[in-house]
Amino acid sequence: MKVLIIRNYPSYMAVRNNTYNIQELGLAKALMKKGILCDILFWTDKEETTQIIPVDNFGVISVFYKHGKSMLKNTVFVGCEKLFDEYDILQPCEYNQIQAWLLARKYPRKTVIYHGPYYSKFNERYNLMCKIFDMFFLRTYLKQGTKFIAKSGMAREFLLNKGIDDKNVGVTGVGLDIEMLSSKLKECSEPLYIKMKQETGYIKMLYVGRFEERRNILFIFDIYKMVLEINSQIRLYMIGTGDEEYVKKSFDYAKELGIEDNIVWQEIMEQKYLSEVYKLADFFLLPTEYEIFGMVLLEAMYYNTVVLTTRNGGSSTLIEDRKNGFIIDELDIDAWVQCILRTSLDVNLMNSISESACNTVSNFYTWSHVADAFIEQYLGVVDL
Repeated sequence: MKVLIIRNYPSYMAVRNNTYNIQELGLAKALMKKGILCDILFWTDKEETTQIIPVDNFGVISVFYKHGKSMLKNTVFVGCEKLFDEYDILQPCEYNQIQAWLLARKYPRKTVIYHGPYYSKFNERYNLMCKIFDMFFLRTYLKQGTKFIAKSGMAREFLLNKGIDDKNVGVTGVGLDIEMLSSKLKECSEPLYIKMKQETGYIKMLYVGRFEERRNILFIFDIYKMVLEINSQIRLYMIGTGDEEYVKKSFDYAKELGIEDNIVWQEIMEQKYLSEVYKLADFFLLPTEYEIFGMVLLEAMYYNTVVLTTRNGGSSTLIEDRKNGFIIDELDIDAWVQCILRTSLDVNLMNSISESACNTVSNFYTWSHVADAFIEQYLGVVDL
């Protein structure tokens, strides 16, 4: 079987010396190790090239960088018919992408669409785009029985609510590329890590990700303010940045609350150093309004951090509440604070949750495990 993974977004993905967990590459490497030939198609606005990625002794992945026509975060690759003809499975992303629809129409017996978004009031623009798409294009999927792979149960429910047959929608989740989280250096020299390591005796809360409205950074500061009033031996560490205006708004608010000096913040950290930070953290906070999956959830859980988050695509798939993490539906400051304080006082509970979190990811959500679910879905499309 030969698979082409297609990222049909107008965003450049640098596979050479990349410092992030690129999902397409993580899946492709795992498939290669299982005997499935796999290549990747990425968009570029630079010169069209092909980069070769060796996979141990299993072969190589060809990463094709091609031009495409792009509009509204859609990319359609032009003149790639000969390339598409070479593969048994074509895997574009997102049901409402025109490239995915074109492939499903032209290659109905070998197209599998990998889909992540789901309905959320927060996504007003996306919801409107989906309504327009459904008016003109949805019937093709329904008529041809197009196959989908959903990233989460919430994404699957989103597709089923559009009338897509449940037998045509599988769920695989998203995998973690462990190699991207570990450094070969003997010691991490990142300032935030050094500070975390030096501050012994503190309960350590961590946030990793963009500073933006949907992630409710101000709510995290509200939580921290109340926690500090009860226990001064708790520190908040944050890695990430965002639009300058929102970052300024966030830290102005922290200053207003009187907690700015208690926050350790670093804007950027290479992915390969994050493992050392996660290992030192006690709690990971992600009070997000919307998350397609959330790679940070996978990362934090794998490194034995107790996760507190809202119900979203990733948490609904990964977390069993109070067993391997906490899902707190409401943005209720008291509920979050009490969960942190109560859990931090129960060593056995902390250890049980963190161990279960690690086991969940290690046993089911590394790319090696998730690739098996993809292969099962592929075999349901083609009979080789």
